[in-house]
Amino acid sequence: MRTKKNIFLIAAITACVVFACEKGLDEETFSVFDANTLSKPVNGDQAVIGTYAALKDNGGYGYYAGYLYWLYEYPADVVTTTLTARQGVQLDQLTYDASNSAIGDVWTSIYRLISRANESEELISNIDYVGNGSTDKLKNQHLAEVRFLRALAYYDATSLWGSVPLLNKPSSQFSEADENPPLEDQATIEAAMIADLQFAEENLPPSYGASEVARATSGAAKALLGRLYIRRLEWDNAAKKLEEVIDKGYDLRNQSEGGIVSLFSRDNRSDNEFIFVLKSSSETGAYTINSNSFGQNSTPWDYNRGWGNFPLNLSFYSIFNPADARRDLLTGKFTTIYGQIMAVPKEYGGEAEAADKDTLVANFVYNLKYPHTGNYNYSGFNNVTVIRYADVLLMRAEALNELNGPNQESINLINEVRTRSNLPGYLLSNFTSKAALRDAIFEERHKEFFMEGRRRDDLIRWGKSASNGVNPLLKFKEKVVPTLKNPTTYSDAVNYVYYPYPQIEIQSNTSLNSGVNAGRVK
Repeated sequence: MRTKKNIFLIAAITACVVFACEKGLDEETFSVFDANTLSKPVNGDQAVIGTYAALKDNGGYGYYAGYLYWLYEYPADVVTTTLTARQGVQLDQLTYDASNSAIGDVWTSIYRLISRANESEELISNIDYVGNGSTDKLKNQHLAEVRFLRALAYYDATSLWGSVPLLNKPSSQFSEADENPPLEDQATIEAAMIADLQFAEENLPPSYGASEVARATSGAAKALLGRLYIRRLEWDNAAKKLEEVIDKGYDLRNQSEGGIVSLFSRDNRSDNEFIFVLKSSSETGAYTINSNSFGQNSTPWDYNRGWGNFPLNLSFYSIFNPADARRDLLTGKFTTIYGQIMAVPKEYGGEAEAADKDTLVANFVYNLKYPHTGNYNYSGFNNVTVIRYADVLLMRAEALNELNGPNQESINLINEVRTRSNLPGYLLSNFTSKAALRDAIFEERHKEFFMEGRRRDDLIRWGKSASNGVNPLLKFKEKVVPTLKNPTTYSDAVNYVYYPYPQIEIQSNTSLNSGVNAGRVK
């Protein structure tokens, strides 16, 4: 985002588009913030809804509706890309630089969400809920929702860039210095995130009605806080916070309910395994943000007229036990729209031996976690998972192992995930060291969360744990280099833990200079 020049514009757009009016003024909007007019609890709720809408940016492609996953998935070892997606190829092959448009788009989306959260926080804070027939409990819930979303935005910003500008106040309170905000140390940003999430977990409800399933809950705040502690390698804090999530009554979608495959059905919108999702829906009255791009981009034209922008390496298919239900979320074998059979070759665990007029040998597999309508359209009305219960179970298993080494509770938590997918459970005796159990946990995460935006972070954290913090890229290099078209693309002189700051931000923010990306690009 061009923070210096665009932040006030974004705030004005937020006020105009997001803060709809109270009953009787349905067609009227406001181009500037007006505390005298937007002064009712309903306006606070509208501000919250508008803040959620920033999760889906840029016509169904931006932020959690698509582009964020380019940055989280392409550079890792599962998802690759087609040659026609030039910006994606740069990310996939580690040849990106500060001018990559996807990097700039995600930066813009993140700071748009932060801006909306800041403006909404001020609006809600200035509304007299009690005097207008409501309660301070609802006011604090609304504040907690926008603070949760702000923390989520900063989580992504710090995961991708480390130190970033800290903007936690509305544009009406900006000083001249705020127009060109400096980079703030990552620890300072994370302290602000922790404060937001602690407020959120205390003031958010445990659940909502079915039509509002995509709103943040106390469980979502605790889970995101646990994820942050895990990233910071604060194992004790993480284990305790994740246990609080487990105690809130979530569960896995079990086999009698259809298991892991049915979890991602378009018809399964509010399962108890979903802790926080981007729920895209065309349902009348749904608390939702319309469509997303995942369905169209996840599968190829031959499968169901998709665009195939997220192909997965064949080597990923080969790591699955044939009995593993999660393999059914990959296109191992299917009948194309032209009537031919497309199958993974035998050397990668599939059925194809050779191509002929009736059989095509797959060059990639594709994920089926984001089903779409099967025709050439742009709409994907399905959940995009941000946090789900299986992640909480495996994060707590990881934290307990880092604290205590192999232990029965970690084994039990892993086995919940494994047995749900038709795999036999582990025994504690299978693991004689912390490192061995750590590797098993990360391999389980590898199979469970593909194309859910977790792999890049997992590889970096795995490297930190395995090297005692000395080399966070240890596992990233080990896993990613074999998937590169040219292994020499990887450079030990580049810190792939963090992306370069976008060129558009460097050009518009005078607090930054061209040297800010030293070590982040070749």
